[in-house]
Amino acid sequence: MKNMNNKTKVKDFIINDEKIICFKEIDSKQHLDFNSEWLDTFFLVERNHFWFIARRERIIQTFKKYLKKSSNILEIGAGTGYIAQGIQGDGYNVSVGDIHLSGLIYAKKNGIEKCYLFDIFDPPFRNKFDAIGMFDVLEHLEDHSFALSQVSKMLKPRGKIFVTVPAHKWLWNHHDVMSNHKRRYSRKELELVLEKAGFQIIESRFFFIAILPLLFFRHILYIAKGNKMIQNPEENMRINPVINSILLKLTRLENYLSKWLPNISGGSLLCVAVKK
Repeated sequence: MKNMNNKTKVKDFIINDEKIICFKEIDSKQHLDFNSEWLDTFFLVERNHFWFIARRERIIQTFKKYLKKSSNILEIGAGTGYIAQGIQGDGYNVSVGDIHLSGLIYAKKNGIEKCYLFDIFDPPFRNKFDAIGMFDVLEHLEDHSFALSQVSKMLKPRGKIFVTVPAHKWLWNHHDVMSNHKRRYSRKELELVLEKAGFQIIESRFFFIAILPLLFFRHILYIAKGNKMIQNPEENMRINPVINSILLKLTRLENYLSKWLPNISGGSLLCVAVKK
């Protein structure tokens, strides 16, 4: 392969005759930024849960605004490949990279052909991709600035990065703790860390505005319970089907109206930036 900075594969992992290309011997259990056991729950719930559906649709909507269908895209920290599957289904050429083998196995099940196991702090590619997506990844990383500078190396000149993160420290809750989040972001903080890593901001917008009152209630409940947490990931994401349906309609309406809504606050941030 071209533009790999002389890095060679360590081994290939084969699952159901499908190949996952590995660039490093990695024991994901040593990487505590994210608990890979959550991926089992994600794979079970994300196709029906309003939050996962609305977020994916918002990301695809933004891709359509800024990227040609011929773009070569990499999603880093792709989880089960659910977002990548949606991007691919919309006609884009997408690959996924992750440090967790279990997530890449799920990505294969979701139909993603090119799956790479590597460490974001030791990227195997140089100047290869037109766009890179990192969706709810940065908040897991202690040194998010250095991570972004490494990601920049994998982008072509003027390549774009698409990032989503949880917003507002005042929304901190038990889900953040369980998910090993290091922080929630203000809009200014996210923009500054991207600029420090050599990116120029194109767009930075809040989303999940419609559920902001519910997120704040979750924060208050977390404090009221004395920071006691639900330990089971599946139980943590369980939601009444009727409420789920209502929230999906609300968040889809928000996505449709997004360009007319005030960009003041929301449960999450989506930022698009270009490599200088």
